[in-house]
Amino acid sequence: MLNQIQLKNPILYWLGFIHFLIFLLLLLYFPFNNTIVLGINACIKPMKFALTIWIYSWTMALIMFYFKDKNKVKIYSRVAVLAMGFEQIAITTQALRGQLSHFNSDNKYGIILFSLMGIFILIITLWTGYMAFIFIKQKTYNITPALVLGIKIGLISFVVFSLFGGYISGLKGHTVGASDGSAGLPFLNWSTLFGDLRVAHFMGIHALQAMPLFALLAIKYVKNKAIQVVWVISIVYLTFVIFTLIQGLLGIPFMRY
Repeated sequence: MLNQIQLKNPILYWLGFIHFLIFLLLLLYFPFNNTIVLGINACIKPMKFALTIWIYSWTMALIMFYFKDKNKVKIYSRVAVLAMGFEQIAITTQALRGQLSHFNSDNKYGIILFSLMGIFILIITLWTGYMAFIFIKQKTYNITPALVLGIKIGLISFVVFSLFGGYISGLKGHTVGASDGSAGLPFLNWSTLFGDLRVAHFMGIHALQAMPLFALLAIKYVKNKAIQVVWVISIVYLTFVIFTLIQGLLGIPFMRY
């Protein structure tokens, strides 16, 4: 499996592998870190982002293997390295300094860094949207129609809910009904007292993995009705994501813990 990812897209393979190593290093450092940010160990946030970027990188490496325009895939992969690399460096260094990386308006450095993070993420999001458009317009595929559908829905959802992350940035906080930093679920830290917009953002962007995975399961177990099953699962999944979005906007916690 790892060899397949490396052969299909070595750039994204190494981007993912490096972020997996970052996660492991932060995990090892976690028990010794005494720096607290918003009431939790400062290592947790960069750990979460390292995991997310690792999974994103390897997912896109597998998905874009089925794109016909290999030149655009190479360009996209390089842009992803720049954008995601900057994001991880910014989040990790700020966390270890005991500073906020997102919504930081305490000093000029924090404001500039957060602005640059937003610019880089907007660039990769729009580029992903462009790649999704290319894939949708592609005339032939070397995979089953059900998997094609799963990839399309996953890409579109990823772009939409990445842009929703921009909306959260505009609010200068992800908690609805209180300031960021209230009691939250273990590791994920989603608020257990108030609405938290990160839930819908997380669920939405990870449709990038969920939809192709559901498609593969449908192909294996349902076969002739795989496309219909992918549509049904996609509707159910995205309805749930919208539910968590409305829940968050109304100030209702995803789970009370």
